Amino acid sequence: MRRTKRSAVWSHFTLVNDNRAASRLVQHFNHSSLANIALKAKQQQMQLPSHKLIQSCKTRWNSVSEMFNRLTEQRWAVSAVLSDRTVTKLSDARTLELRDEYWQLMEDVAPVLETLKCATTVMSAETEVSVSDTYPITFSLINVHLKTDEEDTSKVGEFKSRVCTSLSERVKIASDDLMSTPPMIATMLDPRHKHLGFLTPPRRVTAHAKLLEVLAETEAEAECKSSTSADAIGGQQELVGGRAVPVQAGGLQRRSAYALLMGENYTTRSTDDVEKEVDSFLKDPPPLLDSSPTT
Repeated sequence: MRRTKRSAVWSHFTLVNDNRAASRLVQHFNHSSLANIALKAKQQQMQLPSHKLIQSCKTRWNSVSEMFNRLTEQRWAVSAVLSDRTVTKLSDARTLELRDEYWQLMEDVAPVLETLKCATTVMSAETEVSVSDTYPITFSLINVHLKTDEEDTSKVGEFKSRVCTSLSERVKIASDDLMSTPPMIATMLDPRHKHLGFLTPPRRVTAHAKLLEVLAETEAEAECKSSTSADAIGGQQELVGGRAVPVQAGGLQRRSAYALLMGENYTTRSTDDVEKEVDSFLKDPPPLLDSSPTT
């Protein structure tokens, strides 16, 4: 997600220039104690929050969004300091002052960046993070939050389009193998996302069919391993009185007794059983989104 946002920002010419100009402006205030003191005075005078400006950093997630938001919040205090010739030289002010279109772009693109910030925060959480969130969040961004509308400016619409393209390419949402990927299987097993509301009906059917296939294969592998293990135990021998005698472990005797009484196929599950379990799982109402998928 971080790479997607960064690549979209750096592929948008106007945003690149805006980001560089904003970074240069913030750097000036961070390096000039006089400008910083003057900014605090203007904040008090204009009754603005006493917040420091934030510098963007390529290695720090969401820093571009935070820098834009903070500059927008402190715009008039910053402009007042740059206009004060006792604090800022005219030559410096001409270099540092942002053009009106840059201020407007920072304000317009803020909701988009804030949404991407929210997504990266959720997907990079230190606790209760789950790979099952990958596709629901990605599809929600593409289908809802990044859809262009009539109120978007051309530059914001272009930025949204670039982010969508980058996201689609990175997670390969158009791939025929999408339903077989571990994140998608995990999503189908997550009670919060099992309905797959973010997929089209045909892809939803394909996904659920793939889930049944995977579960059936897992069930068959488990039964095969169990049978192999039982055969290995049953084939063990020990020397008693100079001759080999089969080992009769207590657990094996108990299983053999149950098998004799109940029949060998008593616990064998058919494919229909797996389908019924999945059907029952899908019919149960999903839990709240804020709940943990493991509880």
